[in-house]
Amino acid sequence: MSYATYEESDSSGQPLELYRFSVGAQQWLFTSADHEVGSLAEEKYQPVYIKRGGFSKGGDARRSTMDIEINAANDVALLFRDGWLAGTVIVTIFRLHHGDSEKQLFWKGRITGCKWAGSVATLSSDSAFTLFKRAGLRRVYQVGCPHVLYSAACGINADARKVVGTVMEVIDGRLTVDGLTSFASGYFLGGMLQAGTELRMINGHEGATITMVDAIGGLVAGTEVTLWPGCRHDMNDCGGKFNNIVNYGGLPYLPTKNPFSGDALV
Repeated sequence: MSYATYEESDSSGQPLELYRFSVGAQQWLFTSADHEVGSLAEEKYQPVYIKRGGFSKGGDARRSTMDIEINAANDVALLFRDGWLAGTVIVTIFRLHHGDSEKQLFWKGRITGCKWAGSVATLSSDSAFTLFKRAGLRRVYQVGCPHVLYSAACGINADARKVVGTVMEVIDGRLTVDGLTSFASGYFLGGMLQAGTELRMINGHEGATITMVDAIGGLVAGTEVTLWPGCRHDMNDCGGKFNNIVNYGGLPYLPTKNPFSGDALV
């Protein structure tokens, strides 16, 4: 019996839903059924407390939203407790019927927030269409370089600049890493630190001490970390620190006098 036949039946349908949450390569698979469900792709969806609200189909699909309730102790909800996400949380919902392997895509979107009330966490989701037909960022005239560090436009090879070290001490978001005293203080300011799959921005560097914008859970002494130096996006760093002035994207000699202010330019 096909999915459509089950859906149209008055008594044969036994609907259940599959929820796939993902951040990069990490996935969490849940189902609204009371038993484990294996899909055609050999994915195993675990039964948990999960339910969703409805959504309306209007003329503009980009405005569609949906709330999803899960247990407050669910791993997906705990992602938002940490205060820092390594990427966008994508949710994909499939709908099928018990005893039938044919499933239909019901919803796909991104999780934009999480609220807690007692033992329940409510995830807010925007439709994937919210990412379409948006005005992109426009490049503007500016003194500083607009290129993202280590991007194709920047041209700096991230692998050639990475520094691997071992954590010697951890105190909240501050850690001491061996081998950093050979670099001038501030060298890693604005750069990134990676421990396992977790990435954090570095907002302080003094000697061997690194301060991160947020702590990494489970980071202890003896952990191997990778660091990348930051850039102030000015000519001094671009030329002196990275020897990359040929790719500098700013306009360092842009006149400081605004020709539209009404004042004389001379």
